[in-house]
Amino acid sequence: MLMASSVISEIILFIVSLLVAGTIAGGLYVVTQDLADGINTRGATIAQNLRVDFTIINDPENIPLLGGAYVFYIKNTGSEEFLFTSSTTIVFIDGNLIPPSNLTLTPSTLYPYDVGELRISTTLSSGYHKLVVVIESGKQREFVFKI
Repeated sequence: MLMASSVISEIILFIVSLLVAGTIAGGLYVVTQDLADGINTRGATIAQNLRVDFTIINDPENIPLLGGAYVFYIKNTGSEEFLFTSSTTIVFIDGNLIPPSNLTLTPSTLYPYDVGELRISTTLSSGYHKLVVVIESGKQREFVFKI
């Protein structure tokens, strides 16, 4: 009888150790899967940000003024097109939001390597100013220029 109770105790301990090991393995699997999913999501976001990019290509010392509007040239340096309209593009000069009614953007879509024209109808004092352009994806570029 003493031997049978010892075997039963060992079987119970063996089953409990298997259950504990299985629980730990399952927990590690869930944590590892969450990390892998997070890395995949973050990688896709970074890849998208690398594909959508632009730059402001004006001469900072010589900003054209045509018909009362300052003209800035925006070049799509990414590999994907993006919308280039007053409703999808936000413009700041010296920290002040320029209303969409004071913006004229052409063409409405900038394809890779295309150059678009951003006309801003505003008055600026002479000196240095900072232009910030934010496109629909949230990508932004700053440009310091002189009037």
